[in-house]
Amino acid sequence: MLQIDFHAHILPGADHGSDGLATSLRQVALAREAGIDLLIATPHFYPHLESPWAFLERRAETWACLREALPADAPQLRIGAEVQLCRGLDRMTDLEQLCVEGTRVLLLELPRDFSVRAYEQTLDALLYERKLTVVLAHVDRYAPGTVDFLLELGFLAQVNAAPFCRLRSRKAALHRAESVQTVALGSDIHGVSTGYTEFLQMKRRLGPTYDAVMARTAAMLGL
Repeated sequence: MLQIDFHAHILPGADHGSDGLATSLRQVALAREAGIDLLIATPHFYPHLESPWAFLERRAETWACLREALPADAPQLRIGAEVQLCRGLDRMTDLEQLCVEGTRVLLLELPRDFSVRAYEQTLDALLYERKLTVVLAHVDRYAPGTVDFLLELGFLAQVNAAPFCRLRSRKAALHRAESVQTVALGSDIHGVSTGYTEFLQMKRRLGPTYDAVMARTAAMLGL
C-alpha cells in the first residue's frame, strides 16, 4: 500500500512552506522517515495575487531546484498546487496545469469570504464543464455544514493531520476520514518544526481507516 502525503508545502521558496533548499530537503527526509512513499508538492496559488503563468514559471523553477538535489532514497514527488477558489476560476486557460501532475485532480482551498451562493456558478463549472476531480483542501477548517453540502454536489475531501492530535477536533476528524468522500490525507507541512509527528499520530488513531483512505488516494491518482 502506497502511503501518500497529498498536501505538502515543500518546494524551496515557492511559498511560506519552505524558506530554501535546505529546509525542503529536510522536509523530504522527514517524510521518508515517516514511511511516506509519495509526496504531492502543493504550493499556494492565489489568483488575486499572481497570474497562472507567473505561478507556473515560479513553480517550475523551484521544482527543478529541489529535483536536482533529491537523494536517491527520497520518496516519489509529484507537483500540484493548492489553488484558492475565485470567481471565474473555471475560465482560467491553464487550470489543468495546476492539477496534480498527470491527473485532472485539483486541490481547492476555499476563500475566507466563501458562500455557496457567491461561488455556485464557478463551482458547478469546475465539475461539469472543466470536468475536474476537485478535492477540497483541509476540510477540517471549514464549517461542517458547508463541507457536507459541497460533498453532496460532487466535491471530494482532504483532511489534515493536525486535528487528529487535538482533543476538541479529534472526533470530528475521525468521523470525516471514515467517509468514502474523503480521498486524501495531508501533513500540510510548513517548515520542519512539527515534522511528521502529527501525520504519524493521525495514522495511529485512524487504524484500518488510514489504509482505506490511502487506497482511495491511489485509485484517484491512477496508481
